[in-house]
Amino acid sequence: MTGTAGRAGGRGVGTMDASDDVPEVPGWHVVRELGRGGGSAVWLVADDGGRRAALKVPDRRVVDPAGLLEAEVRAVGELVHDHVVRPLGVVETDRGPGLLSEYHAGGSLGALVRAAGPLPVGQVVTVLVPLAQALQVLHERGVVHGDVSPGNVLFTVEGRPALADLGSSRLLGGPAARTGTAGFTAPELEAPRGGPSGAVPADGPDGRDREDGANAGLCPAADVYSLAAVGWYALAGRAPARTASRAPLPLIVPDIPAEAVALLEAALDEDPVRRPRADRFAQACYRWARAEPVDLHPSASAEVARELPTRRRAGPARPPRRRPVVLAAGAAALLALVGGGAVLAGGGPRPGPAAPAPVAASAPAPAAPRGPVGAAEPSPGAGTGVSAPAPGAPARSVAGGAPGRTEATGAAAGLRAADPRVAAVALGRARTRALASLDRRAVDDYTLPGSPARRADLDLVDDLRGRGLRYRGLSLETSVVGPVERSGARRARVPLELAIGPYRTVTAAGEPVAETRRTSAERFTAGMVRTAEGWRVERILPSAGPAADPSSEPAPAPDAEGRPAGGPAGRPSGTAGVGSGHGGQE
Repeated sequence: MTGTAGRAGGRGVGTMDASDDVPEVPGWHVVRELGRGGGSAVWLVADDGGRRAALKVPDRRVVDPAGLLEAEVRAVGELVHDHVVRPLGVVETDRGPGLLSEYHAGGSLGALVRAAGPLPVGQVVTVLVPLAQALQVLHERGVVHGDVSPGNVLFTVEGRPALADLGSSRLLGGPAARTGTAGFTAPELEAPRGGPSGAVPADGPDGRDREDGANAGLCPAADVYSLAAVGWYALAGRAPARTASRAPLPLIVPDIPAEAVALLEAALDEDPVRRPRADRFAQACYRWARAEPVDLHPSASAEVARELPTRRRAGPARPPRRRPVVLAAGAAALLALVGGGAVLAGGGPRPGPAAPAPVAASAPAPAAPRGPVGAAEPSPGAGTGVSAPAPGAPARSVAGGAPGRTEATGAAAGLRAADPRVAAVALGRARTRALASLDRRAVDDYTLPGSPARRADLDLVDDLRGRGLRYRGLSLETSVVGPVERSGARRARVPLELAIGPYRTVTAAGEPVAETRRTSAERFTAGMVRTAEGWRVERILPSAGPAADPSSEPAPAPDAEGRPAGGPAGRPSGTAGVGSGHGGQE
């Protein structure tokens, strides 16, 4: 739900067609607005007996709103499920027809992640397992949800998740309406095939057409994709990019279990036939980690917070919890803190692109991909030196490939420089050397002892040693995008932008695994501390979001059967903005 989520009041930044007047509905009074999005507004209402419900009122521009709401009621039918928000019925308001539904006071997953940051794996298990079970029940009834997204995952005050807003639901194999939330919609629904309407017959009990691996009609696999995208969002704080440009999840979430990576990648497969069924997803997800209660306090209003279970540890409010960011783009994470180089003294900021109830498991989880990620292969023609920019030019540097002894010497000297911008160049080059050589001792040369950066890079080096891939043709460019923020003489934050050029992921034998043909960009801030040995990186902080060059499209290299290939370690770059659901309660 976008717009006024969680606001206490009848007006918000979202707009309806004619006015923002509070609706009137016989037998109920409006308490406050819950949110807007997807062509509707949602209000908290109560009757004279104190019973509360959510009232969804479609925009007056919506075609046949009564039919849309009745379809949502029919989709649930007589189903009573703990993890599906139950509609109570269609009512008339002074603004047209509305739908009364169960009220989930805990808000949405989207609101929670925006407030708290990425969630621990155990909490994500608590969310995903019952939602997958609920989807399986809907699929067995012949219904596809059609818009599984963070805004449509709602919580009770006890932390029980439920799927909301079946207004986009359709019967299996029915026409694939172009609905859903950006970043969470299966690719076959964004570019439907199988005829002008996008309808494809559904063969078999799970609604998949085994003769057509790109079934574009509504099928359960579309919901599974969306659920996996929701899981990725909950773990990483952002929606996953498409296959060819998706960052490996372990580079964004260093402590992610291998089973989680394997399942999410399988469920995000661009071929719907190769995705697991919802019940298999639930079974495999249950094995990720011990389920933990979902902490709703970060996103709860003062009114709702009083109803939430008491936290185990009481204390003052803390800032949102964020995992250390290795780097949002996987390619950047593999090759450099700031692209193997950063800013030199001189030059001002360069304008950059704008930010855009578990069950016992019985089925095996999808097999994890095999093979270590080796050192990055030098980019053809990439230079290793860093030269000062001309007067007045943007401060930037370009790096490609693995640095050698000269770069190691230059990095050591740069780390001792007084200017943190000069040190940022050295830090990037030192990190490139450590990750290219997979040398744990080299990580000590540029990271602060005991820091999140050191822990993350040591984990990354260990992980890379256990795989067998490398990057070919990768080139990186970094530049300053704002003033350096100093905190005394020993601390500095340098805002940087990293541009990642086209590259390929290959096996140790040189066989292609994946390819990206576009240039993308990431912004982040390097937090550095000056020690007796020189500047050291303490942590990488998220900054403005990624920007990508739309002039070229990513294209995965084919596998032996001519299908797009790539696994978790074969998608080193790219991110996606996070959309929010339609018609949910926040």
